[in-house]
Amino acid sequence: MSYSELPIGLALLVCDTVIEDRRTLKKSLVGLFSQINVGHLPYVHPGLFLFVSLTGGTGEYPCEILCEHVDSAEKVFALTCKVAFKSPYDVAELVFALRSLRFTQPGRYWIKVLVEGMPLMMRPLVVTSRPSAGSSGAAAAGQRPAGPPAGP
Repeated sequence: MSYSELPIGLALLVCDTVIEDRRTLKKSLVGLFSQINVGHLPYVHPGLFLFVSLTGGTGEYPCEILCEHVDSAEKVFALTCKVAFKSPYDVAELVFALRSLRFTQPGRYWIKVLVEGMPLMMRPLVVTSRPSAGSSGAAAAGQRPAGPPAGP
């Protein structure tokens, strides 16, 4: 298919969870984010959801979704799937639950959606490493302290 026949990207979102109403099939995205703050690297993220919305296609298309570091091109994940449209007016909503994602370095990662090998849309995901504040007992940014501070 030619470039002009590719679907159009409507949304590429990262969140903590996606809830789908069984009756209406409406989706609720909870805890949208674009940055992960960790205490140390490498860091294994327990889980996140990706929501991808596309329209304007006709037929079936191979789709690849990947996440890679901007400088090293190190891949955190790569998914492949097929997305189908009955008409160009359809909206395809894809939800991916990703577990145990390993981030080895801080910085900007790009989450990319490719259809038929062509980049359709992308968004940044920033990973920051902030070590614990040592003896002050303060937690790293974005992290909860392990427990209450020790008494006098």
